[in-house]
Amino acid sequence: MSDALEGPAYLVMPPEAEQLIEQLKNMPLEAIGASKDWIAYHHIIEKLNLQAHQSAARKQDNFVVESLLTYQKMPPLIVNLLATEMWKAQIFPQLKCQDKEAASLRLYFILYHEAALVNLFEVAFYHEHVVETLDDDLLLEMVDYCMRKITWLISLPRDAIATNTAFHKTGEEAIQMIQTQNSREELARQQMETEFRVAVQSVTILRYTAERLHVLPLSVVSRLLDKHDALLSLVVLVENPPWTHKELVKDEKTNETQVRWKKFAQQKWSYVEPSDLLVLTATEAQVWLAIYYLVCTKSAREHYEVTQYRKDQLLRIRKYLNELMLDQLPLLSDVQRYLDELAIVQVPPSAIGVKSSLVMEVVPHVRENMMRRTRNELAGLAKRFDELSREFKRGEDLLQLAEVYQMDGIEELLDATNQTTLDDQNAGSKVEEEEEDEDDEVEPSVVTLIFHNHRVIDAKPDKKPLIVEILDDDDNNNEQQTDLVLPELVSVVCDVDLASCKAVEAKSGRYYRYALRPRPRETKEPILVSWNASAEATITFESELSDPTNISVQCDELTLPQIRGGGAFKHDKLWMQIGSLQEGPHRLVVQCQFITTPEVLQGHDNQLEAHIDDLEAPLLPFTLGALFLSLPF
Repeated sequence: MSDALEGPAYLVMPPEAEQLIEQLKNMPLEAIGASKDWIAYHHIIEKLNLQAHQSAARKQDNFVVESLLTYQKMPPLIVNLLATEMWKAQIFPQLKCQDKEAASLRLYFILYHEAALVNLFEVAFYHEHVVETLDDDLLLEMVDYCMRKITWLISLPRDAIATNTAFHKTGEEAIQMIQTQNSREELARQQMETEFRVAVQSVTILRYTAERLHVLPLSVVSRLLDKHDALLSLVVLVENPPWTHKELVKDEKTNETQVRWKKFAQQKWSYVEPSDLLVLTATEAQVWLAIYYLVCTKSAREHYEVTQYRKDQLLRIRKYLNELMLDQLPLLSDVQRYLDELAIVQVPPSAIGVKSSLVMEVVPHVRENMMRRTRNELAGLAKRFDELSREFKRGEDLLQLAEVYQMDGIEELLDATNQTTLDDQNAGSKVEEEEEDEDDEVEPSVVTLIFHNHRVIDAKPDKKPLIVEILDDDDNNNEQQTDLVLPELVSVVCDVDLASCKAVEAKSGRYYRYALRPRPRETKEPILVSWNASAEATITFESELSDPTNISVQCDELTLPQIRGGGAFKHDKLWMQIGSLQEGPHRLVVQCQFITTPEVLQGHDNQLEAHIDDLEAPLLPFTLGALFLSLPF
């Protein structure tokens, strides 16, 4: 069964989603963050956003997006996005309640509300029919909104991100920053972090808009290409990407400074090896795809007039189009060809104005009307919010937040991101430890296998079985035990052959596989394992500077096939594993090959003759074949 079918089918059921969508409406500026209706509105947006992303991740029909179109709720969402943006820019800086702890969570809701809306639009604009159905005025507003965010991203000093956010702080530094900041400083940090994420998502929305250039009205095309000159903004993002960060880490031992790189992708910062710096992330690919659609499509070439200045700016990205880039995005070969042709073409000088395709320019009016209507009321709205903030209760806001994030299946969307975020926050603090211990490499050395032929390990009913049978087995449900007397406990000590280490990439993940070499046993008795034995494996890890560490995994019941000794003998071989690479506190696996052993019945000739082809023949035990240890990367 695929991962897409695991867990709850939906976070929000389609009928419930329709009911929630029907409640969406224009929210006035004075209601943002202040009324209970707005709090309910925010939670509706968050639920719909999570469900839309779940449908996209599972490649299911996105009924949230379709319902938004059916009930014509995209316009109210865009209006509310513009209102939230305006509230953040005009009212939020005037609030005195930023210093109050009780109001901090409510204010963060408002800051995050814009991110939730943009996140939902990111999913919606992926569908071409969504872009086609929007009114010209709303498309103009969305283009203007995206360009405002991209302009902010370009103008943002890189050291501001490193200094004023927790993005590049180690775990200890982030904790210290949070503990020393007051409510106002913490909100300023949260605002910058949220604004950065929103700006990156705006690049994706702009890319989807550029891809639909052939269906956009002329007014939108002209505003995108002429008024904003989005193509040149994308050139700046290629040359000076805000989603790439260089860290200088000082080695205390050698006193040398090392460079470490991080990239922002999938809404999180991750460390990147220097050898992988040219590997495009999803964020970087969006910029290049937008450039392709604004350069190589017929609609773009018909409406974009290249001047000498534009030519000079565009040719600056020619050096980035190398073979590795073209291998990752083959369609960029068209961009490369266009730039090569542009380099030898004579274009009008920059002094000559760019000709517009429009005799009259359409100006977006939604945001302008909103600003004109509330221009003289902003100070009063801020004062009113401060007065209402006295009634805010942090506990009630936390309960509202918990209601959203207690939905069944929410872990499917959030767990991986949260874990990666924690890893990224702690990665910096681990850098020094890794450098200090780079000569203290921990490696597996010994694996001790213990088989209990009478199931002495207590089974845990609430624990999922960690055994996966690799080969087909005989479905014989007879519960008769073998007549042979087997040792109650069988112990096998194996050395890990480090030289045999092999990197393996499978559906279950990437892991290293080591061959295990059993040591000679003191007794000459064969290794015999019953079909219903339990198993335990203890792996010893050793290093030069620390004491050995033992990790144990177990299988409460092997449930090997029941093979009887009657009839013709054959050596059946199958693989079983102890442990798991996906579950449990210790993600490692010991793979064991089990071989049937009919030769152990050679001393029971009379018994065999009486039960040839008989179901009462003795059950055969198994012996061990090849053994392997698998550890994830």
